[in-house]
This record gives sequence, C-alpha cells and structure tokens, in this order.
Amino acid sequence: MHTRDVELGLLSVLVALSLAASTQLGQAVRPQKSAEGHAAYLPIMRRAPGEIYYVATTGNNSNPGTKSQPWRTIQKAADTMEAWDTCIVVAGDYYERVRVTRSGTSDGPISYVAQGAVTMRGFTVLADYIKLTGFDITDTPDDNVDGFGIFLRGSYCTIEANYIHYCTRGGMSMYVEPHDSAAVSNCIIRNNRLYKNAMAGIQVFGRNHLVEGNEVWGTIQYHPNWANPPSWADADGITFFGTGHTFRKNYIHDIKYGDEGNVNPHIDCFQSWGPAYGIIFEQNLCLNIQEQTPSEAGQGFMLEGVSDLIIRNNVIRSFRDVQAFGSDGLTIVNNTFAGNLWLDPPQQGSIGLNSSPHATVLNNIFYDRPSSYVSADSASLQGLAVGYNCVYRSDGRRPAGSPQPNDLWRVNPLFVNAAGGDFHLGANSPCIDRGTTLALVVNDMDGVSRPWGPKYDIGAYEYAGTAGGAPNSLYSSSTR
Repeated sequence: MHTRDVELGLLSVLVALSLAASTQLGQAVRPQKSAEGHAAYLPIMRRAPGEIYYVATTGNNSNPGTKSQPWRTIQKAADTMEAWDTCIVVAGDYYERVRVTRSGTSDGPISYVAQGAVTMRGFTVLADYIKLTGFDITDTPDDNVDGFGIFLRGSYCTIEANYIHYCTRGGMSMYVEPHDSAAVSNCIIRNNRLYKNAMAGIQVFGRNHLVEGNEVWGTIQYHPNWANPPSWADADGITFFGTGHTFRKNYIHDIKYGDEGNVNPHIDCFQSWGPAYGIIFEQNLCLNIQEQTPSEAGQGFMLEGVSDLIIRNNVIRSFRDVQAFGSDGLTIVNNTFAGNLWLDPPQQGSIGLNSSPHATVLNNIFYDRPSSYVSADSASLQGLAVGYNCVYRSDGRRPAGSPQPNDLWRVNPLFVNAAGGDFHLGANSPCIDRGTTLALVVNDMDGVSRPWGPKYDIGAYEYAGTAGGAPNSLYSSSTR
C-alpha cells in the first residue's frame, strides 16, 4: 500500500472519532482544510445544552448555581439561563418578582421548576418558549403588569400546576394589543389553581392557546391592595379575547356575592366583549347559581361582539346560561344546563340572543329553567337553528315558551342523581339516542365517543352502559 493511502486511511479514522466525540459532548464540528487540501473536521468547544441550575434560600448569587452551591435568587437564573436550561428552585419563601426576558427555542425551552413548596411574588414573562411549573404565587404589587400572578407576553410557553392566589390585579394575564395578535400565541395553561385573585382568574388574549384543567374560585371584584380600582371592576372566572383557543375541562365555582370585596359584580364563568372568534369551549364545569339583583347574577357565558364560538359538552349550573349581544354564529350543542327552582324570578334564563344571528342550539338538556330556554329578538331569528333539546321542570310545571322541532318537551331526562350534581344519563333516560348527528361533536364531557349507540344522546354525557361520577367529584375542589 502506498504511504499516501495509509495517511488518508488514518485521517478517515480520526475524522470518525472526532465526529463521535463531538456528538457525545454536544459539540459542533467545523470542516477545515488540511495541508494536503483535504477536509478535516475539528470540534468547536462550546457549552453543552441542558444545564441544570439550582436556587435555594441558603444560596449566594456568586455561587456557580450547582446543587451543592446554589444561587440565592430566581432572578439570577432568569438573567443567566439559555435555551435548554432548567432552574430547580428548592422549597422556601422567595420574596421576589421575577422578570424573564431570555427566550428558549422550539426544541429547547427554558424551564423553571419548583421543588416542594416555593412561595414567591410571581413572574413577568416577556419571552418565548418558557415553562413555569409548580410555584405558589401570591402578594403581588399594585401594578398594571407585575400585579398579576403571572403576566405573559410571549409564545409557545407552558404554565402548569401553579397555585396563584390573592394577587392584586388578577391571577394570570396573557396580554397583547391588538387582542388577537399572533405576538402572544400557542401557549398551554394547564392544571393551575387560581383563588381569590382580583377581577378574573385567567385573562386570555392572542391566538391558539390551550387552557385546560384549571380551577378558578373565589375571585374578588375589589382587591384590598388595589389602591384605585376602575369603576367597571368585576369578578369572573375566565375572560377571553383573540382567536383559535380551546378551553377544556376547567372548573369554575364559588365566586360569591357576599364575599369581602364583591360589592356589585355580575359574576361570569366565561366573559368576553371582543374581539373573540373561532374559539372552542368543551368539557368545562361552571357552578354559578346565584343572584343579588336582576343585573347582578351568576352567568355561564357573557358574550358581546364575539363570533363563531363552539360551546359543546359542558355542564353549566348558573342563573343565566348564555347571554349574547351582537354576536354571530354561536354553536351551542350537547350541553347540560341546570338551574334551581328556588331561584324563580323571570330574569333567570338559559340562552338569550340579542342581535346575535346564525346561532345553533341543538342536543342540549335544559333542566329546571324557569323561563324560555331560547329567547331571541328579531335580529337573532336570522339563521337560528333550534331543536332536539330536552326541556323539563322537576316541579311538574310546564316550561315557559314553546317546544321546537324534535324537542323532548316536559320529559324527565332521568339523570343518575340530579340532586347530587350527577347529570349522567340513567339507563332508562329518554335522552338516549334522541339527538341529531353533529359532526363537530365526536365525544362527550367524559371523553366517551359519540355516538355510542345508533344515534347521538342529548346532553353533555353519552350513555355508554355505565354511569360515571358526579362532575363535582370528577372536577375536585381545592381545600385552600
């Protein structure tokens, strides 16, 4: 073999070893020219991705941020971390508000993770690809931005399993102007608990967010630490704007008149005054049966200036179920709306449509609703499709209004246990196989496929041979 061939063979081996080593070390490689003019690959040394840093109350910001030598503040981590990095915050009280401005990447988000009970004053996130998990957030300052437990102006972020409570301006806000801007988009807000926050538990703006599995309760209209609240202050579960969102399996309850700070709110589980369009609400549980005055009452949905919303497979127990003003193309299908006859003034209603054409109201159960299950003014009659609904009063009285095509009128839906809050259909329910086929409803509140039998069932639950538990047990309440 020629000496030159031996040299080329050795060079090939060295190149292979260099590539393997650089891959294991997380290093890049860069082609270089050898003296002979052949390409050789030399590793470029750089910091390996995926550093894990630690913060502890016993730490010091001059430390390297390791487990044995942690930093003292979460802000130090926010000012240091790069894509792929994780900050683990050890249990303790951190009286700090953290400002996050360094973004992760699509394949390497920056993560902040609470290890144990970590109490702090919240996050202001002005970055993309950020994950916040497991923090106890409270006592925020009186400020338009930092007053929220989490203020988020970024995209592709995940906010999960945090307990956000008693925050001065609100629980969580994903704010952007205009309200449907793509500058805040594609975030996941999942399994958070939001208690006793001002105005609303969650405020959603932007595009294409998933808001799932959150619990909101105890919202207050006037937070005692808010020095100059606006005259229009309210107390709601979730307010929403923008487009493309999905709200799924959220549990909103116990936002009460009579609570300190709730002077005269109209309390809504979901509210928007637009712009809001192309949004899905499914498998949510809203418990809001209460009234203080005719204009101050518990509502499921309060809508103004919205369009093309899909409201499907929800259980809504409220004084008024859906009130819409100047809203077009609402689709309200396969829900269970349950009132309470001890609240029996004429103002208690189900679906109220005011200048809201092209609505669809099909396959719903209206149980113990004193007034007409759909009330529509002349402008709302345009394109209105109503039918295949079950309407029943448990006191035996005739429901207000008139039946629509294929309705089960004055027919007991035979729930498993309505008094106990279990609105699954019993085995002998007349609502089984009595709905119309709806391509946009592929499952029920429990995730059971529709149809289970030959036809769709009416209401939020499809009967699948066995009855499930009450929604109140499926969506468990927090004790604090």
